[in-house]
Amino acid sequence: MGRFKSILGYTSAVLAFLVIPATFIGLNYFSSKLVSVTGIKVSPRFTGGEVIKTVDHNTYKTLIHRPVFDGLIGERQNGFIQINWERQNNWPQIIEEKIDYNRDNLEDFFISIETKTGKATLTAYNPSVVGIGQTYVLKSGCAARILLKKQ
Repeated sequence: MGRFKSILGYTSAVLAFLVIPATFIGLNYFSSKLVSVTGIKVSPRFTGGEVIKTVDHNTYKTLIHRPVFDGLIGERQNGFIQINWERQNNWPQIIEEKIDYNRDNLEDFFISIETKTGKATLTAYNPSVVGIGQTYVLKSGCAARILLKKQ
């Protein structure tokens, strides 16, 4: 019995010696694999939601995400829409653009954003557009979250 315990102890020590470095080395791989197996997705409140429309302006691209009203149990009364501008050639200092986020062929708001500072101004044409939530200056461009209320 004593010999069995010592073999079991040495075997578990060797396995732990192999598993611990493998876990540290493959941490990114194992975590992404575990998430993909479980089907868990990052909340659109953090990612901005799926991109529903991309407009190429030759010097930059505008990526319009879907409106996000997602809550833990159901939909919220207040949400946002995220707009990303991806830099390409000759990135302009100020981007001015009218956005139709609900695809009814009517502009819902006009946004002007300084690409270096992220300072933005908004003019709402749709009553569901409340204001600017946050602006971000990113490595690949800039982004803004426009606050919405449910109609």
